[in-house]
Amino acid sequence: MIEAMKEIGEYALEKENKDLNDFVSILVENPASNETYKHVFCIKFASSQDNFKFKGIEHQEYSKEKIAKYLYKRGSSNGPDITPTARVTEIKKTFSNKIIGWFSKPLKEAKPILDGEEVQFLELLGKCIKGNEDIILSELEPKVNSIDAKENSILTLVLEENGFIRYVGDFEVFRKILKNNGASKFYRKYDIISRDDDKVCSVCKTHKEVYGFVTPYEFYTVDKRGFVSGGFDQSKAWRNNPICLECALKIKVGKEYIEKYMSFGFYGFNFLLIPKLLNKSAKEAIFDVFENFNEKKFAFNKEYENFLQANENDILEILSETNDYLNFNFQFYEKSNSSYRILLYIEGVRPSRLRELFKSKGIVDKRKIFSNYFSNDTETKSIQFTLGNVRCFFPNTPDDPDTNKYFLEVANGIFTGTSIDYNFLLKYIMQRIRKDFRKENPIRYSLFQGFQMLDFLSQLHLLGNYNGGKCVNSKNLSVLLDDIAPKENSGYEERTNIIFSEFESFFNTDAKKAIFLEGTLVQYLLNIQKSQRGSTPFRTKLRGLNLDERYVKRIFPEIINKLEEYDSNYYKELENLISKYMIQSGTDWKMPNDEISFYFVLGMNMSNLLKPPKSEKEVKK
Repeated sequence: MIEAMKEIGEYALEKENKDLNDFVSILVENPASNETYKHVFCIKFASSQDNFKFKGIEHQEYSKEKIAKYLYKRGSSNGPDITPTARVTEIKKTFSNKIIGWFSKPLKEAKPILDGEEVQFLELLGKCIKGNEDIILSELEPKVNSIDAKENSILTLVLEENGFIRYVGDFEVFRKILKNNGASKFYRKYDIISRDDDKVCSVCKTHKEVYGFVTPYEFYTVDKRGFVSGGFDQSKAWRNNPICLECALKIKVGKEYIEKYMSFGFYGFNFLLIPKLLNKSAKEAIFDVFENFNEKKFAFNKEYENFLQANENDILEILSETNDYLNFNFQFYEKSNSSYRILLYIEGVRPSRLRELFKSKGIVDKRKIFSNYFSNDTETKSIQFTLGNVRCFFPNTPDDPDTNKYFLEVANGIFTGTSIDYNFLLKYIMQRIRKDFRKENPIRYSLFQGFQMLDFLSQLHLLGNYNGGKCVNSKNLSVLLDDIAPKENSGYEERTNIIFSEFESFFNTDAKKAIFLEGTLVQYLLNIQKSQRGSTPFRTKLRGLNLDERYVKRIFPEIINKLEEYDSNYYKELENLISKYMIQSGTDWKMPNDEISFYFVLGMNMSNLLKPPKSEKEVKK
């Protein structure tokens, strides 16, 4: 992680034409945070022997070429910045807090690193500014207030010497203060200093001065016993992770680049997608992908497929088209105030793995029951697999605080190829379906989402503990069924065989086929009850979709009896088919109740696909 950040930081610095050996150029920020900053107001002084004299306000046009001269580095929002250059908000307040205020606390804190002449220079300059406060403001306010209200400005100091104008960044004393401020964050914390000379940097492996508090994220701390090797001496924190100033600055810049271009939102989570380059020569091409995507310069074709979420373009398909000269690390995290917690870190996902995911997605998306989930004369709706489908079964809910963790575990399994327990998935699929069933809400969409998720994971061979039941040998089926078995393929058998062959891995036992078809038969009964009575009383017999082997076998004859009572038993071919699979399934299915319930409700919701294209009268025996 640290190595990747350093590499990315080096790329970002090279792109900005910053000297990797000039720490000040790395630390300095552009005071023009956006294009509205068009003006620079310079408070001009002239040096006169051992004193300074205020010479007026000079209005300049902002110049990107002068960033190093402005030497801006943001400080606290209510206090001074790191140097006496500031972005103007309300001019009087900015002058007081950011300019006059700089010559109090920041100067006081910097004195230990300055020599006597430097301290005297700054104290005299500060005294001159404070002594001319009223006249400076009287000239500054009308100039600042005269600019276009839609434009912003910057306030800084300049010194006229021997006909030359020197800016803040031209003075070594301000550069020294900026450098010390940037470095001190890496070695000073809790009023403790942790650094040492001539030690091996853990990143670049060279002997340099190293620091102990270099951490890109706040999850690494040394404020608790156990985080500091060799005891609780925080000044020895450098021993844990010694990093030199050069590497620390590159890591810092790398973090900023990652958060700008490689940070994404995802169903209530934030995650970083960090590339680790195996071929350094290709880094510019891959970084261009991230930059163009972030800046919305990418043109997506109609065949573009989403994997992370359906309602936003995501970057994964683009990255899947690259060669395996890099891999990707996913860092899911949550941030609250100063707390940073990594929820999941997925390491080493190659583009070829992403291509496997999209290949499996393409297979399941094209299945007819998903691609034509809803169709009429004017429109066709499909169910496209994304990780959002998984999120539907593991929502962020106070009812089950573990669902966020489970969702990330499933995502981890998908990206890394780690198996995911089949029964665990069924539990949460059925949990949502049963909830909808109890509330008499439609269950078909969530059911098909669950089925598609299982199908996708099956394509990737990721379903752990996925076993069939104990089946009897079907060689003597004709003897067992005697003359009950149909003498030729019926409409139902032809149609069910299409489903069973399309989802061969899911209908790999006769028990599953029997349960599925019994669910279909129940739905036909419920349709008849709704048509004749306006209600579906048999629905109460389904135990809220909490079914087991014994109960499924028990209600089979009850379903048939009810159809006979309504004089509407048009489904004897289907009943014979169920009987066939029941006999072949044996007596020990070894199927969890969630799995039995899932196949049952799957049959209910696919019943419209199985009815032969004949009128009910024609199929009645």
